[in-house]
Amino acid sequence: MNNKALGVIFGNITEKQVGVLTTGRTLASLPFGGRYRLIDFTLSNMSNSGISNVGVITRTNYQSLMQHVGSGKSWDLSRKNGGLRILPPNIDKVYNTRWEALKYSASFLRNADERYVVLADGDCVCNFDFSRALDFHENRLADITVIYRKKDLHEGNEKNKLCFTVDEDGRVIEAAVSDKAKGMQNVGTNMYIFGREFLLALIDGSEEYNINNLERDVIIRGTKENRIYGYEHDGYFASIDSVANYYRHSMELLDRNKSAILFDNNGANIYTKVRDSAPCRFAASSAVSNSIIADGCVIKGRVENSILFRGVKVAEDAVVKDSILFQDTEVGEGTFLNCVITDKNVHILESRMLSGHPTNPYVISKNSVI
Repeated sequence: MNNKALGVIFGNITEKQVGVLTTGRTLASLPFGGRYRLIDFTLSNMSNSGISNVGVITRTNYQSLMQHVGSGKSWDLSRKNGGLRILPPNIDKVYNTRWEALKYSASFLRNADERYVVLADGDCVCNFDFSRALDFHENRLADITVIYRKKDLHEGNEKNKLCFTVDEDGRVIEAAVSDKAKGMQNVGTNMYIFGREFLLALIDGSEEYNINNLERDVIIRGTKENRIYGYEHDGYFASIDSVANYYRHSMELLDRNKSAILFDNNGANIYTKVRDSAPCRFAASSAVSNSIIADGCVIKGRVENSILFRGVKVAEDAVVKDSILFQDTEVGEGTFLNCVITDKNVHILESRMLSGHPTNPYVISKNSVI
């Protein structure tokens, strides 16, 4: 049990960029990988690291998130002391940045006993051991530890990434946000460790110190004033900040090597809310290759390089290729889908032909009939 840290998860930060997929839900509750929600990864990481006091900061459309996480039992976070808490938005103001969210949720930090605070977005798809990063933070006597990963940034492909320059001991000597950075960089993951009292002092002094933004005013500006260290995450990592990224990182799960690293990191599993449903049924006319098929699906047609959530039905002579079909989608006979994302309860009629592109998949909103 890691009683020295509590967790704070931001549930809504980049959801506007994901468009129609977050119209009726918070980004943290977006389905991913056939049976998971995005928040499952951050919750599992914290639970596996022994962090048993976790607050999830919400803003709008968080009903589906509350239904999914419930009491936190699926992540061993249903407890009398601590456990999982939903931190709803302020009635008078709605936050737009991580710093505003922290200010409005400061009472959660004040009422805690833990020495450290772990901050993470609800869309961080990774399998990460926070306990090792906490040991690093403690041993370095750090005020802040930023979790980063090494990534090759291609010109024009990555924008507005927070990059760090660290010395041999891991101390951050420079941090900058730039859309012109390219080559191998230490790129931030939006996961941080703070001393709780240090963080509260910053929150209380926001006006005095002119702090309005976590990255700009605390991390970038603080490299000269505070002890900020960087801890490298060398495993799989994905951040969902656009429909194209959602599609690309979902398709990466079809690579067995990447999915093995993500879902079983030295015994640290990813957990989700369990739903009992019938096994998947494959008809004699079906043909399935390199796909993730969830429970309750009925497959009579052809499925290639695709991800199908629970209860999806694919009729005879239908072809589903390079697509992601959310729960209870129905694909009619003779229909062809390529690079398509359907939200829940979509009904695609017979003999339809729908196609997108990996950089711009064709997205169909919830409950639509095509």
